[in-house]
Amino acid sequence: MRREFTLTHVVRGYDECNCFGLLTPAAFLRLLQDISAHDILLDTKLEYDGSLVIRRSIVNFKAPVKKFTRLELKTFGTGFGRVSSQRGYEVRLHGRPQRVPEKMVEIWRPDVPEPSQAEMPMPAFPESEPATFTFHVGFSDIDLEMHMNNAAIVEKLDNAAWDVYAAEGVTLATARMDALTYDIEYMASPRLGDRLEIHTWFSPAPAPGQEFGRFQQITRAGKVMARAHSRWLWKAEKRSGVEILNREEIDTRSNDPREAQRDESKQVLVAVR
Repeated sequence: MRREFTLTHVVRGYDECNCFGLLTPAAFLRLLQDISAHDILLDTKLEYDGSLVIRRSIVNFKAPVKKFTRLELKTFGTGFGRVSSQRGYEVRLHGRPQRVPEKMVEIWRPDVPEPSQAEMPMPAFPESEPATFTFHVGFSDIDLEMHMNNAAIVEKLDNAAWDVYAAEGVTLATARMDALTYDIEYMASPRLGDRLEIHTWFSPAPAPGQEFGRFQQITRAGKVMARAHSRWLWKAEKRSGVEILNREEIDTRSNDPREAQRDESKQVLVAVR
């Protein structure tokens, strides 16, 4: 029977979620790292001094995950070799799914791991000029393998994308980008202090209420270190409880001193309800 390992986790609000209270792709990848480590090193009690290096991650998000949600994470091997292997994951809302009857498991579940599945190629990247973001690999980006962690890479990709959004006038007050799929391939391992560039393309261009694709590459001195293709949904957002008002508009609405707090620039007022 195929080996499976499960772990439960409650999504933390401040370090695993974005400003909309939703689990980020980077935090999600860290959860997958954790359950893999528990399965390989802790649950099996194997003594292994080698390095486990992730080469590609493909994630399909069925729905946004809100803060404090209790999740059930499951991992299992989908292909195994002496040098490389493939690992599958399932993440569900804890307590909702039902176990398949054991008799059905005996009939349908294979007794040996399935052979490795052929990887689908990424779609062709746009040929237009990309937006470029430059950064240096910092100490907090490095993991136990002494290279840049794969989840830290995804954080950098998301930050670079939001730099592009902001340059186009997109703000957190009016837009929420929900991840639908995330496919990232790691070609090489950045090290502490490396100067890297992130190149970002969109196809089609982001538009409110529409799905769009995001293509990104991380390069070091022209060499591609990682590349990613992700799909997103732009959801129109009106932040509940916070409203930005023009200074001229506040006069008729500021009778209650608790309603508004003047910021340092004295150009806008933030009204909180």
